[in-house]
Amino acid sequence: MPNNSRRHTASSSTVTAPVARGDGRIEARNLYKWFPGGIVLEDVSLTVRSGEFLCIVGPSGCGKTTLLRLMAGLAEIDHGTMSVGGIPVIGPSPKVAVVFQHFGLFPWKTVHRNVALPLQLARAGGAETERRVSEVLETVGLTGHESKYPAQLSGGMKQRAGLARALAASPDVLLMDEPFAAVDAQTREVLQEDLLRLRDQLRQTIVFITHSIDEAITLGDRIIVMAGRPGRITREFPVEIDRPRTIAQVRRHPGYEGLREQVWAELRQPPAGSGRSGSGTGDAA
Repeated sequence: MPNNSRRHTASSSTVTAPVARGDGRIEARNLYKWFPGGIVLEDVSLTVRSGEFLCIVGPSGCGKTTLLRLMAGLAEIDHGTMSVGGIPVIGPSPKVAVVFQHFGLFPWKTVHRNVALPLQLARAGGAETERRVSEVLETVGLTGHESKYPAQLSGGMKQRAGLARALAASPDVLLMDEPFAAVDAQTREVLQEDLLRLRDQLRQTIVFITHSIDEAITLGDRIIVMAGRPGRITREFPVEIDRPRTIAQVRRHPGYEGLREQVWAELRQPPAGSGRSGSGTGDAA
C-alpha cells in the first residue's frame, strides 16, 4: 500500500462524529428471478435492518450478485417485492450506492472527476460538489491524489476511489459486491480495517458479498448463507462480536473459530435442488 494509505489507517482514531442517516431498511419478499438457463433466485425473503452490516456468502453461481442487483434496481424482479426505506425498488435510487469488485472507475477521468460524477448527475451545485469530493477523499485516505488517473493508482487506491464515489452522494444503503477480491492479501486487510472504521462513522446499511468466511465474520453483524440450483437462503448466523472491532480482536474472540466452522459446514452442504431438471444458474454469481 502507498505510504499515504498507511498513514491514513494509522490515524483512524481521529474519527469525526457519526453521520445521521435516513431509513436504510431493506425488505425482500418471495423474490424469484429467471435467466434463460433457468431459475436464478427462488423464493428469497430477507430483512436488512437500517444501519446493519449484512454479509452474504455462498458458492459461485448461487445468485448473490443477482440479489444485490435487485436491491440496487439494476435488474428487474420477475416475482416478489423489494423495498428500501419502505419505498418499492423500481430502478436505481440515489439512496443506494454500489461498489463493484473491479472498481468501476472511468479510466479517462481523474480521481476527482470520478468521485464527483454522482453529485453531477444529481445536479449538485459546484461548491457542494467540491466540498463533498474533498470530504470523501479525506475519509478514504486519497487526499493529494485528486488529479491522478486510475492507471496511476494501485489496486487498493482504485478501490478507495470507488468507495469514495459511492459515498459522495451520502447514500443510506451501500451495496458491495466482493469489493476487495481483486487486491492482494495485505491490501485486503488494510481495506477491511478501513471499512470497519467507516462503518462506525457513517452508519449506512451495508450489504457485502464475499467468498471469504473470515472477511464475513470480521465485518458483518450477520451472515447469510446462500446455496444454488436455484439460488436461495439456507441459514443465517449472528456475529456476536462487539464493536468497534479490529481484525486481530476478531481472530482472538472466543467465538470466532466455532462460528467459522458453522458457516463452513453450511457451505459444504450439497445443493438441495441438485439433479432437479429445469433449474440452472444462468449468469448468476
